[in-house]
Amino acid sequence: MTTQRNLYERIFQVLLFEALAISIFSPVLSWIVDKPLGDATALTVAISVIAMLWGFAFNSFFGILISYTSSKVQKWKRVIHALGFETGLVLIAVPLSAWWLQMTFIQALLMDLGLLLVFLPYTFCFYWAYDMLRQRLVKAPLRPSPLGPHKPFGR
Repeated sequence: MTTQRNLYERIFQVLLFEALAISIFSPVLSWIVDKPLGDATALTVAISVIAMLWGFAFNSFFGILISYTSSKVQKWKRVIHALGFETGLVLIAVPLSAWWLQMTFIQALLMDLGLLLVFLPYTFCFYWAYDMLRQRLVKAPLRPSPLGPHKPFGR
């Protein structure tokens, strides 16, 4: 039995991650910055789409870049990867947030840093829960039906 994630599962996982994040963080952002929920939701959706596109582009570039490094650098791969991804996302999201929510660049930067501190535990919890649930579903043996083997209707 294979436990590798295929492309469709990876897409499902990313979309589920982003949809839950939007539904959780939009009301919180609206409350924190005292802006209408519609504005906060539109901004979180925009940043979510940007994060997905940026993640795809960055991960593609990073994969090519890291393939040329020696194996001695591999232990720092995830640290460099996380810092590079988050730095790029901050450079995109902070000006967008400042413009969208009509706040200063410094306010938007502080807001983004605050959201990052909250988002890190969310990310950890989401992927941990997803992996645990997936492990149970993938490894769960199929129980035979007390009615015998399943037969399609009409046959």
